[in-house]
Amino acid sequence: MVSQADNDILTRTSPGTAMRQVMRRYWMPALHTAELPDTDCPPVRVRLLGELLVAFRDTSGQIGLLENACLHEQASLFLGRNEESGARCVFHGWKFDRHGRCLDMM
Repeated sequence: MVSQADNDILTRTSPGTAMRQVMRRYWMPALHTAELPDTDCPPVRVRLLGELLVAFRDTSGQIGLLENACLHEQASLFLGRNEESGARCVFHGWKFDRHGRCLDMM
């Protein structure tokens, strides 16, 4: 029989846990591509392994999946705009590409 401590190690995926570190090394489905039907369509919220993320399809049709918090003031990128190959933060206007690189600081 598995002890409670061993069960926690095998099933907990919150930040700082061993299983989270293991699971982050593997591909896993986050959402269906139909949820992002068009280029520059509104972003979609995603929760994966307890982490809040935002998904968007850029102008070229590529899908980006970023933390749902702007690096500047931690504002939700879900509330921002998906425009010209990037997700723009609604708070101060910083724009991030699908890889998370900052493209513009308004």
